Amino acid sequence: MSQAASSVAFHTGVLDPVEHAMRLTRKALAHGSRVLVVGPEAQLGALDEQLWTAEPGGFVPHLRWSREAQGSTQLSRAPVWLTSQPEALLDCTAQGERPDVLINLGADMALQAAQPFAKVIDLVSTDPAARAAGQQRWRAWRAHGVTPVHHAFS
Repeated sequence: MSQAASSVAFHTGVLDPVEHAMRLTRKALAHGSRVLVVGPEAQLGALDEQLWTAEPGGFVPHLRWSREAQGSTQLSRAPVWLTSQPEALLDCTAQGERPDVLINLGADMALQAAQPFAKVIDLVSTDPAARAAGQQRWRAWRAHGVTPVHHAFS
């Protein structure tokens, strides 16, 4: 295995993954980190809205990542990137100012794509299908020699 993420955490039993991702994003930004959030389009749309309106005057600069946006000055300046394309993580990590933190809203992704991140946080909702998919991702990390930290929220 090449370079592994230095920290992998699973947050399970998350009742509202979008709200949870919002809190984690704000916390990461407060610590000076850049964040990439990967997940289903519907959840990203809701997070996009929250990043605009969650708190009065609390706009969080962010951008929808796409291959077309690569190399743009907007992308390099935005501290938060959102994408529904987990297979494109390798492309976005090739950016000069790639994010430090990856927040996964439940997307299946190749572990090698997540390895360049200093911190990976995988959110697992209470939905039975999401729990089963999260368990598979947990086992995949373990198979690659990474012991995720578990945080239960229910």
